[in-house]
Amino acid sequence: MAGFLAAVALAATANEGPDAPDFALSSTSGTNYRLSEYRGEVVALVFWASWCGDCRAELERFERLRRTYGSVGFNVLGVNLDTEPGRAAALAGAAGIGYPILLDEGQDVSRTYRADELPLIVLIDREGAIRARHEALDEREERGLLVDLRDLIDE
Repeated sequence: MAGFLAAVALAATANEGPDAPDFALSSTSGTNYRLSEYRGEVVALVFWASWCGDCRAELERFERLRRTYGSVGFNVLGVNLDTEPGRAAALAGAAGIGYPILLDEGQDVSRTYRADELPLIVLIDREGAIRARHEALDEREERGLLVDLRDLIDE
């Protein structure tokens, strides 16, 4: 029993947040993506929709972050809530987004992650644990997001 409790304590120390629920979604390009395939890397899930006024800025911000930190194991997955995939593809293309845009047309993944307000950013550590959630970012929130991201990359 003591060995079990020690293992649980060690796991709790390594994973400071709940495990990120795994999912598989198709992208606008038709490729399937599974979150668990990114284990060992830091992942930002960016939940968004074409009708969300602040979402385009977040898509562009995370494209810049992906370009800056991609070489050190940072990945971005855009999770789109639109019911028409063409809108997601058009907006992402116009914004020059190079990361996968995943289609959550039934909004199952969005409900699982409680993406009630958009945009929502969920940061996942290399062990697959949710470590931070950020909603509409003002200047102060953006600084907090960057601190969280750099901390995860440095772990």
